[in-house]
Amino acid sequence: MAAVVKPEVDTRDPDEARSRLSDVYCPHRLDLVGGGRGFVCRQSSRGFAKVRLFDLVYGGPEVRVDPVPFDDFVLVTRPLKGRFAVRSAAEGLVGAGSGALVMDAYGSYQLRWYDSAEVLNTVLDRDGLERIAAELRGWDEPRPVRFALGGPASAPAARRWDTATRLLLEETRSDDGLAASPLLAAQLFRLAATALLEAYPSTFGAPDPEPSGPASPAAVRRAEAFVELNAGDDIGLLDIAAAARLSVRGLQAAFSRAGRPSPAAYLRETRLRRAHAELRERTPEETTVAAVATRWGFGNAGRFSAEHRRLFGCGPGETLRGS
Repeated sequence: MAAVVKPEVDTRDPDEARSRLSDVYCPHRLDLVGGGRGFVCRQSSRGFAKVRLFDLVYGGPEVRVDPVPFDDFVLVTRPLKGRFAVRSAAEGLVGAGSGALVMDAYGSYQLRWYDSAEVLNTVLDRDGLERIAAELRGWDEPRPVRFALGGPASAPAARRWDTATRLLLEETRSDDGLAASPLLAAQLFRLAATALLEAYPSTFGAPDPEPSGPASPAAVRRAEAFVELNAGDDIGLLDIAAAARLSVRGLQAAFSRAGRPSPAAYLRETRLRRAHAELRERTPEETTVAAVATRWGFGNAGRFSAEHRRLFGCGPGETLRGS
């Protein structure tokens, strides 16, 4: 069922707009160029802990916002109507055109709305994004990720980010699903963060060299035991590597040398086995396949069914019915 999204901010008072949106984003100065004729501010939101989506309208010929550095979030802004641009010390004034602009947590920016512009703001948690960057690149710990103020690296990369945005919009418009499944919310955040890191130029960089030399089989056992104990929580490669007492690259190399699936694949398979066990223990009167899949972080019903059949030789519905 689609959720009804109502404006949480709807005012013609610039001071109220600045105060209300400072609470949502960060402290900022708001200037109305040309005397503020026709000024209005409307914003509605949806999302979950690590990613929020905001429909924001600033009415009037030109509105300028000067925020402090964001610190704890990354902002992706796509114009839907009117014109939007960002000025930074390094790149000067950059217009968004029909695409999106990325502003990282560390820079100083001036944001400009022209011609009663409406934008879609996607706000991603900085800590979460930098942890995912570390896992993807095999860094031992998160590093600051700085984004260039400009367009995407390539057309295919831009399409992947657009797909991730559409999926976020679709999932956060529903009244159910994400609230009942922290794992599914974590998977959606991971998908969005990965798409953004791959789409826009940044200091994401290249992976570190793969470590050489053997890893102790005990390290692999520690990693697998950690996954088994914590599969129901939002864990990733950094957590598994820490439990194994290895670097992320060392963890991946250790699993490869031991003939195991990748650590990420082992985590996904463990969650699939937990979902299978729950389907066996429950009845159709108690639950549904979709509810169990969502609880264990599987948002795509078709893919969940195919993976379940591949691993267990039957569909999840058959398991639930005991057939």
